[in-house]
Amino acid sequence: MIMQRKRCSNFNHRRTNAPVRFCPLCGAVVNEAILMRECSAEKHAISRRGGNKYCVHCGEQLILARL
Repeated sequence: MIMQRKRCSNFNHRRTNAPVRFCPLCGAVVNEAILMRECSAEKHAISRRGGNKYCVHCGEQLILARL
């Protein structure tokens, strides 16, 4: 039996030229043409407050779990 991953609802997956490298909801690469950037803890904090689960620049998981 093959388990299927739940499809991410973020529109960047359907765009041919997404403006970010990583999806903020699932962390998957959506645009390989954009180079991965190194981020600071401050930028991650701003992104986390914006509700992103993953950093769109480096792909790091920002939010571990929501209750």
